[in-house]
Amino acid sequence: MTKSTLPVRPDIFLSAQDHDTLSRLVGDMPGEGVAGMLQEELERAVICEPGELPKGAVPLNRWLHYIDGRASDPRRIQIVLPADADIDAGKVSVLSHVGAGLIGLVEGHTISWSDPSGAERSLTPVMIEDAEILPA
Repeated sequence: MTKSTLPVRPDIFLSAQDHDTLSRLVGDMPGEGVAGMLQEELERAVICEPGELPKGAVPLNRWLHYIDGRASDPRRIQIVLPADADIDAGKVSVLSHVGAGLIGLVEGHTISWSDPSGAERSLTPVMIEDAEILPA
């Protein structure tokens, strides 16, 4: 699915800090694959100052539960920077298809997204956990 044939996507919201972090991450990468998909999301994101991020928007480093259109049970993950990714611990890179698809999305909103095989799937965050994970 190309950019021009993608269905209308729901708004996404990022803190200015997350937007800056992610922009630096993908800034020097080729604009293709997941990095290109994330670059497109960053370009359309609503950037929020501290305290203005809508409740339920998916940020970096917070645990969330989401539903994948291919599975009925919610999954629990934390979207992190690539260096912190550990799939066995539920820490999913923002440069993965799931991470790039969910970042900034608001609870209850669904996005149609391509998986690594190119097949379309839907991703819906259903709960963002309140406790923020602090760096070690």
